[in-house]
Amino acid sequence: MRRHFLLGSTFAATFVVAAFGFADPPAGKGGGSVGVSLGGSAATPPAPGGARPATSASMSLSTSAAGAAPAGSAGVSARVDAKSKPGASPGAAAVAKGHGAYMARDYPGAIQAYKEAIAQDGSDPTNYYFLGEAQLAGGSTVEADASFAAGLRNVGGKDDLRVKLLFVVADLRERQGKWPDAKKAWEEYAQFLATHPSVKGYAATATERVKVVDARADLDTKYAPVRQRIEDRIKENATTPPPADETPRPQAPPKKK
Repeated sequence: MRRHFLLGSTFAATFVVAAFGFADPPAGKGGGSVGVSLGGSAATPPAPGGARPATSASMSLSTSAAGAAPAGSAGVSARVDAKSKPGASPGAAAVAKGHGAYMARDYPGAIQAYKEAIAQDGSDPTNYYFLGEAQLAGGSTVEADASFAAGLRNVGGKDDLRVKLLFVVADLRERQGKWPDAKKAWEEYAQFLATHPSVKGYAATATERVKVVDARADLDTKYAPVRQRIEDRIKENATTPPPADETPRPQAPPKKK
């Protein structure tokens, strides 16, 4: 099943809490995963702008304003009501607006709201993460790439968020068909988990994706000559004039004077 990563929000009378984290999705038929996908790539990555594929890493959403954080220590919480929560970040109201727009599939609106949050607090890496997810859902992979990179530059010691950013970057490289970069990104994600055992993540997913990336890169190498022959034939047909009609045309009899 291919689904977009959903940024959640729960609206109550006085405040809204959007909680993000890794959690195992329920098993579908045949052992597959169902539910809300955080990211990752299927065996065949979709074209840019396509639906985001699902993997074994998914997002669980708190459905109660006072509910507990989602499963996994990688949860990232955004308090989004600046008025009811003293000390909230300057861009909290804009983040809340972005979450609402995202859930309504208004990706341009979500992107604009997250940009407003960044304008108010450009040091918060979570806002870049949200922005990148909205841009990716809207099909803007180049912009999403830049937003995730900005998030990594600002993430500092927030390991729970860093592991999410490493995940979505690896997923994006795979969807772009950049196989060497994708393999390197998945390996970096796995290495980070290995050196930070307290951070919740899915090393097995990285191992699986590296195998898929290797297989796709191998197919690309094997089929490169075939693609080249096809391209050469197309160019040849475009430049070669059609053969002349060798069948003599019957000439009209001369007109009588």
